[in-house]
Amino acid sequence: MITVNQRAEAADTAEGTFAPIADDRIGAFAAYTIASDLLELREIYAGHIQRIPGDAWAQRTERRPSGWTLLETLAHLDAVASVFNTSVRLALAGQPISIPGLAQRTDLPAANRAAINERLPQGPAELTKSFLGILADTASLAARLNPQQLALRVKTPYYGAEPSLAEIFGAALIHAGVIHGAQVAAATRGQPIWSFYSPGIMRRQLTRAFHAMGLAYWPERGGSLHATLAFNVEGHGGGSWYIRVDPSGGEGHIGTVRTADVILSFASADLLCRTLTLQAGILRSVITRRLRLSGNLRLAARMFQLFTPT
Repeated sequence: MITVNQRAEAADTAEGTFAPIADDRIGAFAAYTIASDLLELREIYAGHIQRIPGDAWAQRTERRPSGWTLLETLAHLDAVASVFNTSVRLALAGQPISIPGLAQRTDLPAANRAAINERLPQGPAELTKSFLGILADTASLAARLNPQQLALRVKTPYYGAEPSLAEIFGAALIHAGVIHGAQVAAATRGQPIWSFYSPGIMRRQLTRAFHAMGLAYWPERGGSLHATLAFNVEGHGGGSWYIRVDPSGGEGHIGTVRTADVILSFASADLLCRTLTLQAGILRSVITRRLRLSGNLRLAARMFQLFTPT
């Protein structure tokens, strides 16, 4: 167990750089809100899983035949939550972030499959206990860190750029709370996890999501691309964000930008989350006027391929 004093010393000696998130005007990457939102997410999941009938765990969460079952999705959530938690602890201890089976980003599909297979024998009850326990433990860890520790930037095998520890916590929140937020509800035809967010949590989650997208950008796929992508969201938890990309990587920001190559304006945060998780298609949303799209349409068409983690 890493003590508070050990964490403070590690922040001074760990390999990495200190670069605070200057535009975090809503506290999306502050220790208190990270911890609070992790505990809120844990409660949402606990309530959701409690209502899942026993025969639903074998059901597919996606339409494609190769899609994961609900139990496989829970195993994946548990595995990735553990990876993020371990990443923070290794960084605070001044050690490189080393994940078995994951040496570089291209290893993610195989590593995900191996982690799922390893956990499936545990069954729903044990996996639920483990996943909820990791969320609580991660919240406890985040709550005790100071701004300098949260600003520590480290190399990881799963991002192209170097995230801060605050952004790794943010990634843990959006992986369970957005990326798989609809998938876990699909088998039971329930509401997506994000539908239970207050406006404040939703806005913080979207802020974290755009930072994660910037970190996940693939310069190898973008090539010589230099672009700014702007996102506007109306209603509950809405706001404005943008992502800048170039051959050196990507970076997400909260707020508006003077000029952008692509501007996407969503009628709701729910639609944005459904679009990011491929539950809603961009073309259909444009046709139904729930999404306004302007700028470089060719770039917009390939946008998500540039940020897909795997």
